[in-house]
Amino acid sequence: MTGHPLKLLAQDAQDIQVMSAVLQDAIAPVIDMTFRASEKTFVMVVQRFCWDCAQDGQGQETLPASEDEPALRVFERINCAVDVEGVEAVHVMGIDLHNTATLLDLLTISLEEDALLLIFAGGGKIRVQLKNWRVRLLDFGESWPTTHCPRHTT
Repeated sequence: MTGHPLKLLAQDAQDIQVMSAVLQDAIAPVIDMTFRASEKTFVMVVQRFCWDCAQDGQGQETLPASEDEPALRVFERINCAVDVEGVEAVHVMGIDLHNTATLLDLLTISLEEDALLLIFAGGGKIRVQLKNWRVRLLDFGESWPTTHCPRHTT
């Protein structure tokens, strides 16, 4: 695997656009999301698809073809912590937080006035109300191989 963990800091809308691209198609387990009101932080751990490696071909392997199956490209995922500081409130729409086994597919993140909006496949949204904020992203642990590359239809 590549061994190049990402470490990013976002403090404005342009930074959030970069983070959104990096986190597109991350798998976000509901159990790994928490709002710490006393600390004014929202934290989630996601399984980030390594688009940075997929697009430049870095570190990619191909599983050999067999008589029955074609060759497969191997991509990577890595655990990634997303820490939002300066959180006033968190509003959840279309997500059952009581079903902790739910895995959400993160589509995009955007900054709208004083709120960070996380949009998931299936219509779920998390709106994180902000004041004097910053967002940190940090890959951790070893990446692992996957032969599934997310695809989007228009």
